[in-house]
Amino acid sequence: MILVDPRYVVPVSVTGDWCALRCKHCNAVYLEHMVRVDDMKAFAERGRKTFLISGGMTKEGVIPFKSRVEILRDLKREYNLRYNFHIGFPKTPPECVDDLADVISADFFSSSDVLREVYGIDRRPEEILSVLLSFSKPVVPHITVGIMCGELSHEFESLRILSKHFDRVVLNVFIPTPRTAFERCPPPSIEDVRRVFEEARRVFKTVFLGCMQPKGRYRVELQKTVEDLVDGITKPVLEPPNVFDCCAFQVLR
Repeated sequence: MILVDPRYVVPVSVTGDWCALRCKHCNAVYLEHMVRVDDMKAFAERGRKTFLISGGMTKEGVIPFKSRVEILRDLKREYNLRYNFHIGFPKTPPECVDDLADVISADFFSSSDVLREVYGIDRRPEEILSVLLSFSKPVVPHITVGIMCGELSHEFESLRILSKHFDRVVLNVFIPTPRTAFERCPPPSIEDVRRVFEEARRVFKTVFLGCMQPKGRYRVELQKTVEDLVDGITKPVLEPPNVFDCCAFQVLR
């Protein structure tokens, strides 16, 4: 079992705390805890090597990486950095991502209705999948269990579609987050979560519990419930970590 602690991975937002979408599960709250591109050099000089590159999205579901490409390229070359790009929902693959990324993380939804309700964008799953399959760098698809206010919606169909093209998947679990439209929603039931993980185990070679998990007793119960169904757990609470990294890199082992 790979037990992943991502504490040394530096999360970077190329847009600061700006996001045009203000999605119902996030509302740009998570951007507040990410560093800016201009701060990356200081982290690199202190020895940090792995960076999660993400940011807020435009109303079209695109993270505007392009304006920061040169500094990202220069830092990568000078300090021998590793980049995990979290790409949003572009209709066409951003060339700079395939050029700079060591691994690409992407959320997948098999339902246009879910994307419209949660993110406020119109995007077909076929469009998302087409972009994911176009990259030359390794792609690690992510599925968020219970993102529809704690209820299952797209998960099983998303697993079915992705399993035709990938042998790996990271499953996250919806977190009710203060200052968001879904702050009063419950996390998905542990029973529902296990059902999703059971299906993932059936159709994928490699399954990881990702870093997005509700805290406290729920996290303890969640990890107990899925530990027999996964190859790796991020942010473990039952045992000490044995790897300090981003789980996207560990999924590829």
